[in-house]
This record gives sequence, C-alpha cells and structure tokens, in this order.
Amino acid sequence: MAGRVLVTGAGGFVGGHLSAALGAASAPLEADVLDRDAVTKAVRRERPRAVVHLAAQSSVGRSWADAADTWTVNVVGTVNVLEAVAAEQPSARVLFASTGEVYGNAAVVPTPEDERVAPVSPYAASKAAAEIACGQGARGTSLDVMVTRAFNHEGPGRDERFAVGSWAQQIARLEAEGGGTLLVGDLSAERDLTDVRDVCRAYQLLLDPEVPAGTYNVASGGAVSMQRVLELLVDLASAPIAVEEDSTRLRPAEIPRLAGDASKLRAAIGWKPRIPLEQTLRDTLEHARKTVPERVS
Repeated sequence: MAGRVLVTGAGGFVGGHLSAALGAASAPLEADVLDRDAVTKAVRRERPRAVVHLAAQSSVGRSWADAADTWTVNVVGTVNVLEAVAAEQPSARVLFASTGEVYGNAAVVPTPEDERVAPVSPYAASKAAAEIACGQGARGTSLDVMVTRAFNHEGPGRDERFAVGSWAQQIARLEAEGGGTLLVGDLSAERDLTDVRDVCRAYQLLLDPEVPAGTYNVASGGAVSMQRVLELLVDLASAPIAVEEDSTRLRPAEIPRLAGDASKLRAAIGWKPRIPLEQTLRDTLEHARKTVPERVS
C-alpha cells in the first residue's frame, strides 16, 4: 500500500514496538498532540495512508493524581489528531488506541464490544470520551476510524508506572544488589495479559482498509491474577527476593477481574495471541536487567 503510517507516541512503550514492526513503512508524528497547528502541519507534510494514535497519558495511577492533565491529553489530543486528518488526509485510516478499562466492572467477563461502557478511573473515562470523539468524527466527517480496546499488554520496555514494569525493574536492581525486598500493591486483581508485540501485530492487520472499521477488543480472553504474575517473575530472579505490600501503591478504585472477548477481532483478521505469558515476562525482565548497572564488588 502506498504511503506511510504516521504514529503518534512513537517514542513510547507501544509506539516503539509498533514502529519497529512497521519499519520503513512508519513515521513518527513529531508534534505535541495538544498543538493543533503542529499536528495539522505534520499530517499535511507526511500525507500518510494511515494514522495510529497512541500518544496518551496512559497510567491509571497517575490519572487519579492529575485527572485534568489526563482528560486534556487523552481527549483534546485525540480531537486534534482527528481534525488534522479530516482536513489534510481524509482518506487515511485512523486507528485510535483505547483500552479495555472502559468496561469497568463489567457484568459479562470476558467482555464483548457491545457491553456497556462504565469506566471507574479518570484514565478510562478519558479514553471513553475520546472514543465518542472518534465516533463523531466518523459520522460528521466520514473519517475511516478504527477503535481498538486493548486489554493489559506487557513486554520489553514497560516502565515503572505499571505493575509488571515496576516489578521487573525492582528485581533487576535487587539482583545487582544480591537480593532484597520487592514492593507491591494489590495482588488480588485478575487481568487479561497479552504481549505488546502481539498487540502491535493486531494493529498492523487492522490498518488494512479492507478490514471493516469499528470497535475491536484486543485481548487473550483469559484472566490471570497479579499474584500469579508476580510469582512467575520472582521465580525468574537470580537472587533471593522477598515481597512486601506498599500502601502507597494501592489505587483508589480497582476492578477485580478484567478480560476481553476478542472473537470479533479473530473473525475479522484471524488474530490470536502467539507469545505465552512466561516468555513475555522473561523478555521484560531481561530488558530491565540491561538498564541496571552491574554490581561492583
């Protein structure tokens, strides 16, 4: 297909993996998504065949601490991207990365796309509002908009704002120190975990204009407790690790069980996860180890 894929948030966790997967077919959108004029100029300059909008304030924890910034970045930033594409490259497909968090405490788990949206955090609520903006753009300006609701995705490069990234970094540092105590938050939640590289593969397939636009869950369909995820990571450690709960890591609101029904996605593009959780965690920890200086005796 002619034209490149313009990626907002290309320097972030998902953006880095997606850009690597797309290779020369991708280009970063080098503008702050809150700068409407700069975003418009970037789209005009690149004339992409598709735009993947990943740039966001994506931490649930941070959204409780600064809800205003979360709403501004996630909603206004999305509107700026949609308006830029509508004005400069209306034939381009826009893939908006939403989240499975929009379902909140769903009555049906694994949750299908037609389940009601009931977000419980500022982050999830801002993503739900941005979805509404996408729908309005599709109806009002006939934009070709794809909304993806990816559930939890992990992998190499996940940062410390997120549980798995924090645990991997802590373990890597503790290994360098010969062992120690790993601090954690609530471990009772169950989450649908998919490797970020599998999620990016789904995004690539959904950029095909032959795939009908709409809303698609990107998920494994199963849920694993964060306690089990932690155990798997600790088992990979090369030094003795103790675990201790840290009250500062607890969130104001939590969803006990979150998992997505991705049967619509499978029917549309034949996608299903390929990378097992154990490999995801091994690769995540190995990446974290490379960022920690070796202990000097």
